[in-house]
Amino acid sequence: MQADIGRYTFRSLSEVHISRSRSELAATASITLPSEYDAQYLCNVLQGGDRVSIRLGYEGYGIREEFTGYVVDVSQRRPVVIECEDEMYQLKRQHPKAKSWRKVKLADVLRYLVPEVQLDEVPDVTLSPFAVKGGGSVFDAIEELCSKYGLEAFYQGGKLHVMVPYTDMNTGTARYDLEQNVIRPDLTFRREGDVRIKINAVSILPSNKKLRIDVGDSDAASVTTLHFYNVTTEAELRRLAQDKLKTMKYDGFSGSITTFGIPYAEPGMTAEIRDRRFSGNRYGRYMIEAVNTTAGRNGFRREVKIGRALSNGQN
Repeated sequence: MQADIGRYTFRSLSEVHISRSRSELAATASITLPSEYDAQYLCNVLQGGDRVSIRLGYEGYGIREEFTGYVVDVSQRRPVVIECEDEMYQLKRQHPKAKSWRKVKLADVLRYLVPEVQLDEVPDVTLSPFAVKGGGSVFDAIEELCSKYGLEAFYQGGKLHVMVPYTDMNTGTARYDLEQNVIRPDLTFRREGDVRIKINAVSILPSNKKLRIDVGDSDAASVTTLHFYNVTTEAELRRLAQDKLKTMKYDGFSGSITTFGIPYAEPGMTAEIRDRRFSGNRYGRYMIEAVNTTAGRNGFRREVKIGRALSNGQN
């Protein structure tokens, strides 16, 4: 384990925790330093805004950069804990001028808010009208976009990703065999017929009005809201919602797995999971929704939370 913080390099770390999720705008990290580091000294030399890079790995397998961001806080207790945040830290400290549009594309709003940032492919969404409020931060404006229009936003690979939930990112595959490289499976294998799901489908029209319909099981314990854009008829909205419903009702796993540090995993990748204990092998491919990574005296671990199935069955 190694962390570069500001102009200092720390090669003796007690523990590192990194949290990433497609449902959270900011990725966070905490670095715990051994008690022999002087707490007051670190408070004097490390400060909010210092650049942070965390590298993790196994001896003989190489080391990779797992997190980049900025110091948010340095504790004054022992052991010293340094709280960090990714590039969203900077967006919380940038304050755009107020601006309003009668009609504007989502991509154009994002270019106004973060002109220097490389954007990944952005949904073709028309906002009509839309305003960036004065006095708020870029982070606030992006948070409002996500809340109002049902979008996800997060940094990954140096890019700002803004997308519709449940979008397959095709950024790589982590392969897991429950009998070989999984420490603890917290998974439930569910049958399609046992899954009760209700979807509230919302189409945001170019006029900014909303069209709503419900599909699925009326007796479902919870309701999932999905946003669509510029779908102008109830019939088309119902068709699209039912297509989404089919991807959410499946024979396969739900839950999370705890693994070693290898294979690498991050939100947006695909988890390929196989369970050989059953006749024919239970097998499926799932979106990775969130990853919590820890490294320290207790080892190098990842807790990988899976989302909807990309494919499933028996192989």
